[in-house]
Amino acid sequence: MGVRIHHIVTGELESSLPVSLLNSGAHPDVPHERRLPFGFRDDIVRRDGSVHAGVMVPVPVWLIEGTEETILIDTGLGDIDEVSAMQSRYGVDFVASRTRDQDLVAGLARHGVRPDDVDVVVLTHLHFDHIGNNELFPNARFVVQRDELPQAQHPPHFCMFYYPEYAYKIDAVRDRLLVIDGDHALDPAVRLVKIGGHTPGCMVVMVTTDVGVVCLTSDVMYNYRNLELNWPMGSFWNLPELMAGYDRLHEEADIIIPEHDWQFLEEHPSGTVG
Repeated sequence: MGVRIHHIVTGELESSLPVSLLNSGAHPDVPHERRLPFGFRDDIVRRDGSVHAGVMVPVPVWLIEGTEETILIDTGLGDIDEVSAMQSRYGVDFVASRTRDQDLVAGLARHGVRPDDVDVVVLTHLHFDHIGNNELFPNARFVVQRDELPQAQHPPHFCMFYYPEYAYKIDAVRDRLLVIDGDHALDPAVRLVKIGGHTPGCMVVMVTTDVGVVCLTSDVMYNYRNLELNWPMGSFWNLPELMAGYDRLHEEADIIIPEHDWQFLEEHPSGTVG
């Protein structure tokens, strides 16, 4: 059996159209319905009872099976109440939720893996929804780009989705951090590629499988509309760098998988690629 990639959802977050697509994807040559992300709706109810248009997006981690070590990509969404309170303090009142079947430990168990079994955790970047369960993996080393650490430890006020209250998630694994600078071969089948763009040190994961080279895009591509329209999401650090990353993904990958989109299960109904 070759290398396989398993999609494990750790919760959902509300995303608005301006976050999902820069400038809401507005263009006279792009019909309105063409730019709406999969699952877009107009009846998302927030904690205060207000109703908003948007999409509830999955917050996944990716378990890579068949490599020399057990590899997990990101650790997903942490405690829902903590996340909601933290975001609200910064004026972000988007819905965060988790169902029973979106528990990370249970999701790993469905593939015969316990948290103690994970050897390597790749932190594609350090936004709150990618580091929320770091403390669950006592035996893992954590791989991160050097350029991500300053933002996570002491985020400037203008940086979205880095929160100083969440710096403890990095502190919890500091003695096991493998800090890299640029592209990195993690395994004969797994290559980490630094793209930046979305954040200073955002990286994608290229996985060689029996069906070709699969790119796990992290938030370089947030949803399938970003991929189909070649149109970035609304949260970015360096737009020219981000769009150069799009070109690189198309050049180097056979299958591109955007990060936060339930359309993934339409394209790969088993939840597994490879």
